[in-house]
Amino acid sequence: MADPRIRTVASKTLYRGRVVRLTLDRYRTPAGESFRRETVRHPASVVILPILEGGRVLLIRQFRHALERTIHEIPAGTSEPGEPLLACAKRELAEETGYRAGRWRRLLQFYPAPGVSTERMVLYLAEGLVPLKHPIPKDKDEYITPCVVSKERAVAMVRENQVVDAKSIIGLLIGLGRVRW
Repeated sequence: MADPRIRTVASKTLYRGRVVRLTLDRYRTPAGESFRRETVRHPASVVILPILEGGRVLLIRQFRHALERTIHEIPAGTSEPGEPLLACAKRELAEETGYRAGRWRRLLQFYPAPGVSTERMVLYLAEGLVPLKHPIPKDKDEYITPCVVSKERAVAMVRENQVVDAKSIIGLLIGLGRVRW
């Protein structure tokens, strides 16, 4: 498919938060038509599929304020300015689970909501997990509990709508080899 050469002609910041920035952007098509879209500007983030000895999966249960409930997920987090993504993944795994990994492998990248957000997520497989001697304190707004399940149970949790967020579904199904590409 050809690139339509739609150009950004104006961008205005409507809101700047701790992590995201919301902009109102105006575009022009090759035919001279213009249109506007709101865009959530978000830094790159990481998603981690942690595998324990015996092939068990280390999930977390985390309260998500937007949903007003606690859900099962795989660990994830937003990169800090200038932070390499693998360093971010290592930090997030330690903060959210109390483990570090001996082996890391980058699996893929994806955009969870390209119609409204610039966020790019990178999925890592973390193996050779070892508990930290001194767990890192969680952020004051994070309510996270680690949860260990078998690979089979993790996939069943996706099928049974017990894992409901896209990044965790992608991470589990791709990382556990349930989807081939």
